[in-house]
Amino acid sequence: MKDRRGVGGPPRGTRFRAPHYDPTTGEPYRPGSNFEPENAVKLLHLCERLDTSVAGFLNTLVELLEVDPRTGQPVGWPNAVRLKEAG
Repeated sequence: MKDRRGVGGPPRGTRFRAPHYDPTTGEPYRPGSNFEPENAVKLLHLCERLDTSVAGFLNTLVELLEVDPRTGQPVGWPNAVRLKEAG
């Protein structure tokens, strides 16, 4: 997948723009996500096997995720996963 952020932008896999969402509107949050081809195939296969949509899968995943209120980090997150965020 081509990285369209241009030269000098944040590294691939980091947050490009800060999300803007006001939960008081009651509107669903619709993030724009891009998946690498291998991950897209894996994600679609998971969703097909679970008989759910990608949004449904991600909603369930986030719902089940426990977050440490002190650090904001996921509790029990696999060590192999390194989340990166532009600071």
